[in-house]
Amino acid sequence: MDNEILDARGPEAGPAAEGGQSAVPSREEVIAMLAAFGDRSPDEVAERIGSIELTWLITKVEQQYDVTLDLSDEALDQMTTVSGAVAALRDELAAAGAVHD
Repeated sequence: MDNEILDARGPEAGPAAEGGQSAVPSREEVIAMLAAFGDRSPDEVAERIGSIELTWLITKVEQQYDVTLDLSDEALDQMTTVSGAVAALRDELAAAGAVHD
């Protein structure tokens, strides 16, 4: 499953705000950010996230949420998959006070 191609139109992992963008990046948004790296379609994004992709993703999230994330080794270890990244970003953005409704 590590190399399985994901469908960005699939169910989102995180809760979305009613009638608006989610307070934290949804699974779909994380896949879209990763797709921008390498100019690929969201359908071409694999579940496993490489180290360069992870650096890109963290930078994009910091820019989008106007925050600097100080990620622990544990959080970085969790972010080796799209699902793990969504969960870790939810926790880290909440801790950084960047969650907005």
